[in-house]
Formats: sequence, structure tokens, C-alpha cells
Amino acid sequence: MPDSSEHPLFRFEFDDPRLTARLTSEQVESFAGGRRLQLTGDLDIDGTAFPVLLRLRVVEHAEDRLLVVGTATLPYRLLRRATGFRAGRPATRLRLLVAAEFA
Repeated sequence: MPDSSEHPLFRFEFDDPRLTARLTSEQVESFAGGRRLQLTGDLDIDGTAFPVLLRLRVVEHAEDRLLVVGTATLPYRLLRRATGFRAGRPATRLRLLVAAEFA
């Protein structure tokens, strides 16, 4: 996160032959002295956008590196309708686990 008043932009891209997804967030809040981050943004899966709240825990940080782990919850029915994704058992929501390194 920049020290200036400039808003950070986080963009995660997941690319697979069966699924294309992009998470974009321009709103980032820092908690617990910078040990936790909360990103509000949009997750685009195969052309369908879902609003998401991604909560991240900072695992490691240095001046040139940031390592985070976090989760976001998606509504399963909307995800299934938009992408055709099917879980092995009935569900109302799907938790997305994200691990990311920024260098």
C-alpha cells in the first residue's frame, strides 16, 4: 500500500483453460497495525462480475515484498448459473482461498 494518498489497485488474475477469473479492487483498508487487509472489489468469472469482500492476513512483508493469505465468500447458486461450476454436494456459498505474493 502506498504511503501517499494515492489509492492502491490490487489485481489478481487466475487463468486456466476451463476458467478465467480476475479480481480487481481499488478499496483497501488496513487493520491491526497493517497485519490484516480488507479489499472490496469485483471478481469477474468468465465474464460475470460478482461483488466480493476479500479479507487478507499479511504473512510476511518487507520493503519489496508482500505475502498474504485470505478468503472471500461467493454465493454458490449465482456462481453455478453464471459459470456452470458444480460442487460435489449441496451448498449455499463457496469460500475462495487466495494466497498471493507481491514482489
